[in-house]
Amino acid sequence: MSEVNYTALKNNMIYVIKENEIKVGYTPNSVGLNYPLDSLNRHLGTDCNEKEMSVLLKQFCRLVKDELGDIKVEMFDGKFYLTVPEKGVTYIHENTEISEFLKEFIDLFRGIDPPMINDILSVFQKYSECVECINVDNDEFNYIVYFSDGKPDEFIYCIDLDEDHASYHRLTPEDFSALGFDEYLR
Repeated sequence: MSEVNYTALKNNMIYVIKENEIKVGYTPNSVGLNYPLDSLNRHLGTDCNEKEMSVLLKQFCRLVKDELGDIKVEMFDGKFYLTVPEKGVTYIHENTEISEFLKEFIDLFRGIDPPMINDILSVFQKYSECVECINVDNDEFNYIVYFSDGKPDEFIYCIDLDEDHASYHRLTPEDFSALGFDEYLR
């Protein structure tokens, strides 16, 4: 087996917990994260079956224990469920900065009226000149917006806007590709 990239999984867990903190505020409670096997394989740079992944996740939990505490790993319906305990959530809160970009982006979706694409692009463009926006208008979302240079973040934002509702999904480039959306990228 090739070198396992535990850092990518750890960083993803931190990003998701920080995103949650922006949305609902900090609470020192455990946080559960769902990962399909294929997503874990992409994060770790592996091609494991469920049994092999269980072994790797035990190793991962040992490696991050000092910072993230005793992560509980369970499997339900073909997905791994990783519960980061209170200790880990507190560590992330105290030692990881909130992305000002992500905070402003999420704040757009909190208003009474859904944001317009121009509002969203203004926030992206405030943080970078390397912004790509693609109108896809498929059954799942209307726009793909991302920073072409990966700064201030590497995520691809799939945004669904209509008159009464706005939502987004923030995907890693690898997960975006695995979902078959590469055809939309320039």
